[in-house]
Amino acid sequence: MKKTKWRRLMSAAVSAFMLTSMLPMYASAAGPDSNSAPTEDSLPVSVEYQKVTDTLTDGGTFTIVSSDSSDKDLRIVHLTNGTTKLDRCRVNTAGDTLTPTDCEMSQYAGTHAHAWTISAVADGYTVKSETANGGYININAGSAQAGTEAQTLRIEETAEDGLYTISRTIGDTTYYLAYTSSGWSAGTEAYPVYLYEETEVQAEILPNGSTATGTTAGQPFASGTAGSANFRIPSLITLDGGSLLAAIDARWNHAGDACALDTILSKSEDGGKTWTYSFPNYFNDSTDAKHSYATAFIDPAMIQGNDGTIYLLADLFPGGVALNTAPKAPLAKSGYEEIGGEYRLVLYASPLPENQAAYTHYVGDFGADGFAPVIDTEDSGTDYYVDQWYYLYNANKEKIYCAQLGSSKYVQQNVFYYNADLHVTAATYLWLVTSTDGGETWSAPSILNEQVRTGDSSDTAKFYGVGPGRGLAMSTGRIVFPCYTFYNADGNSSVIYSDDNGKTWERGEDLSWQTSEATVVEADGRLYMFARHGGYAVSTDGGETWSDRQDTPGANIHTGCQINAIVYSKLIDGKTAILLSCPTGGSRANGKIYTGLVQENGSINWEYDYSVTANGGYYAYSCLTELSDGSVGLLYENAGSSALYKNIPIADIASGASVGNERVLNVPLYGEYSMTVYEDFAGYDEIDADILDISVTDNGNGSYTVIFTGKKEGTVSFTETNSGIEYTVTVAPGELVNVSLEAGQSQSFILTDDTVGQDADPDIAEAEITSALYSDILGDCPGSLGTDSSYTGEVVGLENALYTFTGSSGNWVISNTDSEGTQVYLNLNGSSGKYPGGTSSTAFGLIAGSQEGTFKLRDTSTGRHLHFYRDGQNIFDRCGNSCGTADEMEIFRPAADGETSGSAIPGYVQVTDASEITDGGKYLITAKVDDTYYALYPSTSTGSTYAHVIKVEPDKECIQLAITGVAPGTTDFMAGGVVYRITVSGYLAPVFNWAEDYTSATAAFTHTDGSSKTVDCTVSSRTEIEAGCTSDGKMIYTASVEFKGQTYTDTREAVIPASGHSYGGPVFQWSGDHSACTASVTCSECGDSQTYECEVTSETTEATATTDGATVYTATVTIGETAYSDTFTVTIPATGTDKPSGDTDKPSGGNGSGGSDVPKTGDTFGSAFAYLLVLAACGAVIIRMRKYRA
Repeated sequence: MKKTKWRRLMSAAVSAFMLTSMLPMYASAAGPDSNSAPTEDSLPVSVEYQKVTDTLTDGGTFTIVSSDSSDKDLRIVHLTNGTTKLDRCRVNTAGDTLTPTDCEMSQYAGTHAHAWTISAVADGYTVKSETANGGYININAGSAQAGTEAQTLRIEETAEDGLYTISRTIGDTTYYLAYTSSGWSAGTEAYPVYLYEETEVQAEILPNGSTATGTTAGQPFASGTAGSANFRIPSLITLDGGSLLAAIDARWNHAGDACALDTILSKSEDGGKTWTYSFPNYFNDSTDAKHSYATAFIDPAMIQGNDGTIYLLADLFPGGVALNTAPKAPLAKSGYEEIGGEYRLVLYASPLPENQAAYTHYVGDFGADGFAPVIDTEDSGTDYYVDQWYYLYNANKEKIYCAQLGSSKYVQQNVFYYNADLHVTAATYLWLVTSTDGGETWSAPSILNEQVRTGDSSDTAKFYGVGPGRGLAMSTGRIVFPCYTFYNADGNSSVIYSDDNGKTWERGEDLSWQTSEATVVEADGRLYMFARHGGYAVSTDGGETWSDRQDTPGANIHTGCQINAIVYSKLIDGKTAILLSCPTGGSRANGKIYTGLVQENGSINWEYDYSVTANGGYYAYSCLTELSDGSVGLLYENAGSSALYKNIPIADIASGASVGNERVLNVPLYGEYSMTVYEDFAGYDEIDADILDISVTDNGNGSYTVIFTGKKEGTVSFTETNSGIEYTVTVAPGELVNVSLEAGQSQSFILTDDTVGQDADPDIAEAEITSALYSDILGDCPGSLGTDSSYTGEVVGLENALYTFTGSSGNWVISNTDSEGTQVYLNLNGSSGKYPGGTSSTAFGLIAGSQEGTFKLRDTSTGRHLHFYRDGQNIFDRCGNSCGTADEMEIFRPAADGETSGSAIPGYVQVTDASEITDGGKYLITAKVDDTYYALYPSTSTGSTYAHVIKVEPDKECIQLAITGVAPGTTDFMAGGVVYRITVSGYLAPVFNWAEDYTSATAAFTHTDGSSKTVDCTVSSRTEIEAGCTSDGKMIYTASVEFKGQTYTDTREAVIPASGHSYGGPVFQWSGDHSACTASVTCSECGDSQTYECEVTSETTEATATTDGATVYTATVTIGETAYSDTFTVTIPATGTDKPSGDTDKPSGGNGSGGSDVPKTGDTFGSAFAYLLVLAACGAVIIRMRKYRA
């Protein structure tokens, strides 16, 4: 292209236009006019800086670039307007074109600090700055700077194409413009530079987002992947099908925490052997290189929900804004304002925080076409629209463009871009995208600020952002991401959560201590949040609230770096296992993976550790995932801006552990252990219910609560039907205190919790809970130890805080003995004055204080005074010399026997004069704060200042348990989770052993010490109930024995069998026609009567003329085993006689015994007899014969 002066002037004008639009200096809050924003058809001609490889254009504008540097980054010659120093700026890219095109430092942007006009003159060139003051490059002996006078310089091509030297000869020596480790200067050795000329180009429009993709082998983010040299902040998850998905910041050519960062994703479907990358979050507002005013996606965290949806959450910084690296700090705002009862994303005319006093526009509701109107607050008009990615359009919904930072290209405006017409609040944003196809495509974003950062006017955090690494998909379906606040330093962790697959989000409460980035896992129905600054908290309500801080003894976590955790899918040593990745020691090095086993009470035992890097090997941010084969994938920062992936077998991580499907539980006796499962819980029907009770509750949300209740010490085992997990459950006291008493004797205990879980057997012991004064229990004035200024820890008597003064006035050695028997001296000479206790002695003098009865304790060797912070810290310290009243102490001695204390500390007398101090005397050294005394306490700790203090609390009450023995035996009482196993000594009640016939018995007496004695008993008997014919009787046998002055008895019952009925012979009763007959028998003992139906037969002899005939009726019956019969005869008169006819009953026998049910053995009847009764009636003779036979 032929260049003319006119074109150079136009190029300069265009450049000025671009720079002022790129870095606008907004002066008012008035909104811009969208009609003036360029569309595709109205883009201006643009410029770029192209590498010079031919002759120089006279009067052209150039940038001068070094050919090397000590740190591999090339440097640009920079001149700050009004100065003479040739300064240096870092190059972003220096290929055929150069970026940046101007200085990116906010105070120099738009000042043309990199632009130089090279003009041809006689014998050479002049190089003049295009800053306002326009100095010339001057090369002198050993130096180069800007001057007001033009120097004629030589600019010559070198043998290497595209490199030039700029020099000046002084005398016989030629000096070259050169870049050194100390900056731009001049030297005698030829130094080549690159020249980039400002050149007019047709503006190129870049598409939104990035379609860049490719495949890497072995590592997902090797340096150079997708053109980025630097990567930080890893995220790693395993998808349902077993694929690995990794995300990280692509930081391009720098390692800062802002200024052109994008989220790069890489997926592996072969266990990490090969990876395919893409960009789910990418803004093209700048080149793929650092630019101070570029946007930044930072700190990704991912999780796959139970429905298969992948959630990717990141922080988004608008152009020029970030917590560090960027020129502007974020405002403590959400970016949303309540307008018309709804929170709206508000927009400003300026991207600069200091110019965002009043918003000019806000984003309305999105329509079905995917656009939302941008509403002008002044006239409610709509001159702009945004799409769901917040790209800007004019009133006709045409795309509008702005210059890309660092190049001559144009990009569609976005409200997060620095060069756009409208700008979001200079705040930080939570940006969520989702994928339902395994990360191949991603949804439009959701900005979560509206839901989790609004509504709290007291929130002054500059930042509420992601705890990077992993989110959590709870078994209930809840999606959880850890987040944290930042004020002027790291703030507090909390979580955001969604119960409707990401449609709406809530924010849980903050952890109570400084925590910063955090990681969250779900284990045994609880959430565990591990925090960067140490410790963890537990939630039982899905992250809505959290416990106080819990420490991690056994895990040496470096507290200056992000950490990451997962729950392993299988049990380890029968427990749910948490794997935690972190650097250890005091720096980002020596990375380890700890294995923590979750105990029944929710605590964690860190049982195993695996070294990833050792011997100082770098280890910073990391992320863990479990692969489908059970190995563990780890993506960690192995250098300042690079990340390494590796697979690790679980057998290495938990070396020697049992990994499998066996679950070991310890359930407290008389207590409960509960857990949440996500399929019904069954298979325990055959366990010993005397040892363990199991109840299962359906929570109605796909989860079940299983409660194990310990009833008796022992172990049960079963296999849960649905999961196949083999359970071994041991019931044992969580904490056991053995109490031995005599009957009538009592012992007392101090409780921290008066909740009773099991009552004692009142026949053995009585247990009573009351309140009491510690002073009554300790026999001394009590004081409280602690780990913070409230001092709510162990309570001990003040005698433990008595210091012995040895020596004489002005030369006292002051000492005590700590709880471990170590001699502790008052010593203010330590390297840290916070800790007044030490193991070496020094001498102290006592100086009367300004307040009556007070003393200053002065170290005679250093002049330091013992000091106490009375500003709420409540700790001892030292001061260099007298420091007002802060170093004035009160001293007390124990009251002598019979002496009245008369002081605020019962049992102690205040020392009011130094002369009262005696050699070998014991004294309390106290500081009074309002009406409370704090005494010096013996400790050599250099980790806690509170260990050196005891808070004096004369009236402190406690919960007291009094146990009194009633009678020999053993019984349990439980309070506050502690089982008190009470044994009242003596012989227990005897066990009686009876002879089989109860005629004799012995009594075995067992002592509580295990010994025993057997004694013969005296046995007596009595009839309790006489036996009857049909009812049994009862005999009572009583064994009696005298032992140790006490009589013991035992009784047994014996049955007297029923005697049975004694029946006489039967009495027969015939019917009138003799066709039927009954037999009745009656018991002679009880009068019981029984009647039986008889079998009746008959035999007839016909009458003759001379001989009577007869009909004989025979009745037979069997009663018991005896057969009876009776006959009845009716005579038929001879036909030749004149006797009258008719039947006359003539019984043949006497009265028979009545019948009954089958007689019992022993029933008897009278002897057989017969009788004849002759009656004459109607001319007939009737004869009846009764026969009895056995």
